[in-house]
Amino acid sequence: MNGARIGELGAPPEPAVLPEPEPGPGETVVAVEAVALNPLDLTVGRGAFYGGHPPLPYTPGCEAAGRAADGSLVYLFGDLRGIREPGFLAERVAVPEHLPLPLPAGIDPGLAAAAGIAGIAGWVPVAWKARIGPDDRVLVLGASGAVGLIAIQAAKLLGAARVVAAGRDRSRLERARELGADEAVELDKAAQAFGDEGFTVCIDPIWGEPLARVLAGAARHARIVHIGQSAGPEAPLRSADVRGKELLVQGHSNFALTLEERNRAYLELLDHLVAGRITLDLERYPFDRVAEAWERQRAGGKVVVEL
Repeated sequence: MNGARIGELGAPPEPAVLPEPEPGPGETVVAVEAVALNPLDLTVGRGAFYGGHPPLPYTPGCEAAGRAADGSLVYLFGDLRGIREPGFLAERVAVPEHLPLPLPAGIDPGLAAAAGIAGIAGWVPVAWKARIGPDDRVLVLGASGAVGLIAIQAAKLLGAARVVAAGRDRSRLERARELGADEAVELDKAAQAFGDEGFTVCIDPIWGEPLARVLAGAARHARIVHIGQSAGPEAPLRSADVRGKELLVQGHSNFALTLEERNRAYLELLDHLVAGRITLDLERYPFDRVAEAWERQRAGGKVVVEL
């Protein structure tokens, strides 16, 4: 059986011949069709994830889409696969019977695989936590990444009055405008993007110094939903901004969702993706180019390996 393995921390996965899965009691075999790569996979693969990594050598891949025994398409995520246990980058995997999430007929497996981790991280902070509505002025930091681009579209879909994308990659910021952002600015100009009114919501996948700077442009009682720390694990927030404006700072982690919550969020977003209300840009790689796909994921975007 074809699969991929990481032989040493920091190295990309390479194609390998793996043993066929042997399902135990309460397990089922899924034929994998597509595996989405994520920053989480790369962090685990270089030994930098706080939760550790599977014993070397290991098969990476935290989320995938494949076919159940009856031929129906299912989504796979959880059970610590790709984090502490071998992941999904193999032709077939044995998983607990409760793990596969059945999907509607006709879904593109590549899209199904990619919609989970990044999609939920972009959708839930906007729709469930910030509860964005027509009166909101929304600032999305790190808007050049997959999570930020989903958040921009979600905010517009929910009727936000104004959405501003902020990031460093100018070409990706142009893509944010194409996907609905009212304005795209570089990070150092984000605090001034809403003038005297200020933003009422900030979706923050980056933390660090950039978030600390933009809080000067927050409106009173603004909601900040924090998702990631790509700009640094610590942020020097000023008391005058947080306390003086009575800001609400709330964290979000996909891992904190229950299985039922995660599945509901995933299916909500997938429905919008299939209907074309939200777009997720994919870069697809065949399995024999898995090492190249891994390196491409380091640059951002959304990469899918198809088996």
